[in-house]
Amino acid sequence: MTELLYYSTPIITECGAAVLSCEKDERSGAYKIILDRTMIYPEGGGQPADRGSIVFRPDNSAAEQTVRISDARTENGSVVHFCDAEIPAGTIVRVVLDVDTRLDHAQQHTGEHIVSGLANKLFGAVNVGFHMAADYCTIDFDIPLEQAQLEELERAANAAVRANLSVHTEVTTPEDASTRTLRKKSDKAVGNDKNKKSDKPQNNICEPVPPAKAVRIVYIDNGKIDSCTCCGTHLAATGGVGTILFTDAQHYKGGTRLWFVCGGRATTAVRTVQNIVSALAKQYSTSREELPAAIRKQADELASSKSELREKSRRLASAESVSLLSKAERIKGIAVVCSVMDGSTANDLKLTADELCKKDSTVPCVSLLFAPNAGGTDYCMACTEDAAIKLSMRELCTAVNCIMNGKGGGNQLLARGKTTRTVQKSDCDM
Repeated sequence: MTELLYYSTPIITECGAAVLSCEKDERSGAYKIILDRTMIYPEGGGQPADRGSIVFRPDNSAAEQTVRISDARTENGSVVHFCDAEIPAGTIVRVVLDVDTRLDHAQQHTGEHIVSGLANKLFGAVNVGFHMAADYCTIDFDIPLEQAQLEELERAANAAVRANLSVHTEVTTPEDASTRTLRKKSDKAVGNDKNKKSDKPQNNICEPVPPAKAVRIVYIDNGKIDSCTCCGTHLAATGGVGTILFTDAQHYKGGTRLWFVCGGRATTAVRTVQNIVSALAKQYSTSREELPAAIRKQADELASSKSELREKSRRLASAESVSLLSKAERIKGIAVVCSVMDGSTANDLKLTADELCKKDSTVPCVSLLFAPNAGGTDYCMACTEDAAIKLSMRELCTAVNCIMNGKGGGNQLLARGKTTRTVQKSDCDM
């Protein structure tokens, strides 16, 4: 069993240790190394594992060799370090912590406690899920939180950070923990039946840590902000969190999913947004403050231009349909239009077909329109309802796809698609 220095002495960044075992993980190809002691925190409680390295002298040589720790997990009470090279059992080593990764994880996890504790105290919201990714964190709350509430929560959380409140941990027995008023308790940690469902979802917890049946409780400001069973790594005071920034929120499964970042991640997120806003302001030749108005103005102008373009395209399609209909061949009382429209788009074909076969048309019509383009030909075929009695566009589409190596589909009155073959005007000769 590994001595867990990240609990007993959380401020150390290096320690001496002995390799108890080393075996290759066939699935990942990494070497699974177990030490007698470590300060490398393994993945658990919604928090990723620490990173670091193991330094040793192979065969008692003078030159040191460094092995990277890419992951760490708990197995049977011991911390398994996943490394990129083998270290023989019995070797005396030096374990070195990646301080930046530990600080980042501690900032996010401490920030999560602040947000979860205050959300519970302010709005009665219960944290039912926490996830810490490489560049963002999420909390799932059991109730919907509106924008005004989220803004109030963010202000309160950052006020707690600025106050530099104490963060301390107590290790006690399950019996004692079960009598305490905590925001959340691990059923397993406090000795409840593990098969019995709790009234409230539990998270931010992991297996009880040595000594056996011990329960680890994290308090922020002596419980005024938060009190929760938790196995993660945390800061000594809230001031180290730096900043808590809410980046997004959405209603999720009847509650709220909140995205947030803390500390260095918050600085990076703000800088990214600042760069985007500055670039947009420059693009629009306006100030950052006037940027929203400039974007709205352009959006309105674009919508107006699109509306005008649609109307002009419809008029052009209407004129084109009149010309095509005047040249159409009549077959058993049905006007059949087959035309290759060079320079047209797939949307142009659709507009023209709609005009040819519109509902108020007095002439039964079938239209087959083609537009050659790079790599093949777009097509659109349509018919009026009275013509559809005799000919289905879906069936005609299937035939065209078969003959011209095309793909597409539709219904009784309209079908569209694209062929790999370039259709020539001669193909439309009756």
